[in-house]
Amino acid sequence: MKKTLVLILGLLVVAGCAVKKPYYATGGSRADGTVDMAYDIAFMEKAIVDTNQAKQIANQKCKVWGYGAAEPFGGQVENCYARDGYGSCLRGQMVTKYQCLGNLDANKSNQFISPLAPAPMSKDQYKQMQVEELSKRNLPYAEYTKQYNAIMAQ
Repeated sequence: MKKTLVLILGLLVVAGCAVKKPYYATGGSRADGTVDMAYDIAFMEKAIVDTNQAKQIANQKCKVWGYGAAEPFGGQVENCYARDGYGSCLRGQMVTKYQCLGNLDANKSNQFISPLAPAPMSKDQYKQMQVEELSKRNLPYAEYTKQYNAIMAQ
């Protein structure tokens, strides 16, 4: 009986460590055509991530800059912010670099620029657009709050 109870508790602890983690943009370079996408990690958590979400955000960033799309490259890099006495990472983030695709100059020359076209968006305007898009999605409050905070931190 005691062994069964310990086994059940052990399974609950392991199952409780799987956590859905949203991606957010942490940086990038228009000139280099790169976007850094990341999600947070914590000790003993098994992150469940949606790579399609990361690609979608990277595509949006690249398109704002005038590129066509984005593709991941170079694998992932772990940035650890807190370690325990044994060197294990307690808190950090996993970063994936995305490369913007398409010729930036070709995209500009093939576009008809109307005198009535809207001016490029400022950083605050872009954040507002992202928040409006986020509000259109039916997300649980906790997930909405995480994504909202990630947008505001950009």
